Amino acid sequence: MRNKVFKENPNQVFHLHAKKSLGQNFLNDQNIIEKIASSINSLFLKDGNKYLHEIGPGSGSLTKPLLDRGIHILALEKDQRAVDGLNETLVKSNPDQINVVQTDILKWSPDNDKKISNLNKTICVGNLPYYITSDILFWFCKYKEFYNHGIFMVQNEVADRLNAKPGTKDYGRLTVRIQLFFHVQKLFEVPSHCFVPRPKVDSAIIQLTPKDFSFPTFEEDNAFSKFTTVLFSARRKMLRRALAAQLGELEKKEPGKIESFWKLAHQHGISEETRPDTLPPKTILAFHKFFLGIN
Repeated sequence: MRNKVFKENPNQVFHLHAKKSLGQNFLNDQNIIEKIASSINSLFLKDGNKYLHEIGPGSGSLTKPLLDRGIHILALEKDQRAVDGLNETLVKSNPDQINVVQTDILKWSPDNDKKISNLNKTICVGNLPYYITSDILFWFCKYKEFYNHGIFMVQNEVADRLNAKPGTKDYGRLTVRIQLFFHVQKLFEVPSHCFVPRPKVDSAIIQLTPKDFSFPTFEEDNAFSKFTTVLFSARRKMLRRALAAQLGELEKKEPGKIESFWKLAHQHGISEETRPDTLPPKTILAFHKFFLGIN
């Protein structure tokens, strides 16, 4: 039997018409909302402090059940209409439990939240707009040291990309970065009929739990992004062709480097005929460090 779906969005704390320009699709299934809220709350039972950041709370359909569970929230919302609505409803009824900030998440830093310094780390949740999902996930990578977990609603195909294995069609730059930085779990799928307006594709709830790994500097992080771009722009070519320009440049500066690179590759079980899209994240990281001269 299909889950009970609300009519006319009664799960909204206040009426908010979805803006296509902001990629808004409001969750409209009470059972799914409760399931997400329970998944988030279970993390607090393990980690203690009941405080989180919610990206794009919109009309408050998830925010309210989180508040009902005693969770304190910093809500980060770009849409001024939603900010006003949340302030008039949930903030008024829960003034000590929720704070709403009007901001573009891609321009916001967790450094701005003084509560985190007292809590050490927190949790980040959100129904991510489809058109900037990758950007927000890269943002989460950048600030992962502030968070114990991330629970996000994404397109089902994005969830599959994050969990993809080397050599599959879904495996790419985003997969490599996310799997280096996080343990990835796909918790459950959310059918498109659970949203208003109804999107063309199904969604999924994912959980990202940070690993200890991080790049020591912004420059190295940026260099890794460029390196993976080079690899996956030639994903179906043989590795010797995909990296020909980079290896040639390196050989001019330091003769013998090409031989050293293939020696390293062979240690990882990689040959010159291997395709870039079959390289595991740790091997890609090892190659990146080689080009930077990092042992």
